Amino acid sequence: MPLQSQSTNHSPPQGQGVSGLGFCYEGVFHGHVIETLLRWVENMLDARDHSKGSKKRAFRCAVEVIQNLAKHGRQGKLACTTDGDGAFLITSLNAVNETQRAVLQNALKESNRLPLADLREQRLEKLAHGSRTEKGGAGLGLLDLRTCSEDGVYTEFIPCEDNQMMFLLRVKVHLKS
Repeated sequence: MPLQSQSTNHSPPQGQGVSGLGFCYEGVFHGHVIETLLRWVENMLDARDHSKGSKKRAFRCAVEVIQNLAKHGRQGKLACTTDGDGAFLITSLNAVNETQRAVLQNALKESNRLPLADLREQRLEKLAHGSRTEKGGAGLGLLDLRTCSEDGVYTEFIPCEDNQMMFLLRVKVHLKS
């Protein structure tokens, strides 16, 4: 399925104070698609009058969510929106099996184990002494999302057919002026 946007030139809507759908994509996450999605995220954030630091945090979260879809799901859905409170929302949805669900639940439990203030130290500890996943990562994605969004991570497993579940990941980053 081709990239989808509200506008005809395949750029996200521009303007400040606008809430609602920025863009959505459903399909396989690979090379040029990832580049286009990240460019759209960057354009959405650049169009907003917020601090460079909060835009950078939002962009890092978008990169992490897109990387997760590319590495672990290969196919799924992504939506980037803003709400009326000035928050940037990144939502992904992809199918997982029971084994993947168990791994994700363990990672979620681990990422929520410590208070937000202690996550930086846990991240450094994992980098220094942690093992690598079979995909080559250090299992830091959820820790990074939790840190960058200042605890704005929501997840849900939605039962489907054939022992599959949909994994919903929503990250809310409050953009500051």
